[in-house]
Amino acid sequence: MANPQSAIRNPQSEADGVVVSVRGLTKVFKDFWGRPKARAVDNVDFEVRRGEVFGLLGPNGSGKSTTVKMLLGLLYPTRGHIEVFGHSPRHVATKRLIGYLPEESYLYRFLDSRETLDFFGNLFDLPPAQRRRRAEELLEMVGLSAVRTRVVGEFSKGMQRRVGLAQALINDPELIILDEPTAGLDPIGCREVKDLILTLPGGARPLF
Repeated sequence: MANPQSAIRNPQSEADGVVVSVRGLTKVFKDFWGRPKARAVDNVDFEVRRGEVFGLLGPNGSGKSTTVKMLLGLLYPTRGHIEVFGHSPRHVATKRLIGYLPEESYLYRFLDSRETLDFFGNLFDLPPAQRRRRAEELLEMVGLSAVRTRVVGEFSKGMQRRVGLAQALINDPELIILDEPTAGLDPIGCREVKDLILTLPGGARPLF
């Protein structure tokens, strides 16, 4: 498969430390008999430094989502080395420093946006008062304060992506990983999401 190419760097400070380090990353999927079936990622190298916005560009099937899943520790690489904040992606304490927006926003349709953020904040053991405060701040940031009590099942795709982005930020992460953050959005929705990404706090910059 194709090698996803790095792009969209924000050279805020090359002197900042490396947050993500990838060397020779390769993932080969095998069939039931253990025979190589597909080379999803082929010998990829890149670094992400604190303060950067870093993108993986490539056509469908080029291994972008597979790379993201290996960075999150959801898949094991066949070969290569990955470090996130100096640790293996499977290091439990490191996961608390990461926010993640999957390609599909897996939201509970009958929760409203405020309840959704409260649910995800609880997964990070945030105290109730802190969850409420973060939820209000994030809903304001993504422009959903006026519909905070409307169930997300009634939201448009663009509004659901906004809730998903707020969910990825609920734990105030140092690294945000966004998988296809503008998937399925119209041009206006894409522009709005990209503008939101550029306004994120300096300590939390995404890789997508």
